[in-house]
Amino acid sequence: MMTSTSLHSPKQSEIHSAWQVIRARQTEAPVNVLAIANDFGIKVFRAKLSPSVSGVLRRDDLGGESGYLILVRESDPPRRQRFTIAHELGHFVLHRASADRPGGIEDDEFYRALSGPLEREANDFAAEVLMPMNLVRQLQQAGHVALDDLATRLGVSRQALAIRMGLPYDESWN
Repeated sequence: MMTSTSLHSPKQSEIHSAWQVIRARQTEAPVNVLAIANDFGIKVFRAKLSPSVSGVLRRDDLGGESGYLILVRESDPPRRQRFTIAHELGHFVLHRASADRPGGIEDDEFYRALSGPLEREANDFAAEVLMPMNLVRQLQQAGHVALDDLATRLGVSRQALAIRMGLPYDESWN
């Protein structure tokens, strides 16, 4: 189970509860990341974002029951949008308290374009959401062993799957 090592981490019981919600949606590939966002009360919108920003988690009146929304760059391919949504869900589950603290995350926004431990945690979270090893193994046992085939069935890029599986990859893969 993923946990956060940041100074502003939520209680372990909150993370555990979040993973129970997520695991209930990880029964078939591709994992329905929009349904997970809905389960957390987060609305997702496609928007014109700058080329350096793939997605944003923001506290907003337009947000769902949680009071948060996720924006994803509308020009990104669907596989990239799925990863971005899962990444922003990682910020919601693991780092949301930072947005609510004075001096935390200004403007209550998390930008994927930033680097650092919070971004790595959100990337790891996204990988676990979209590519849980139990689904990867199920697909492999069903004969889907080629990287391209697995990535297509999981709704992720070859590069994301290669990183998840610890395989070498080409930076140009999408």
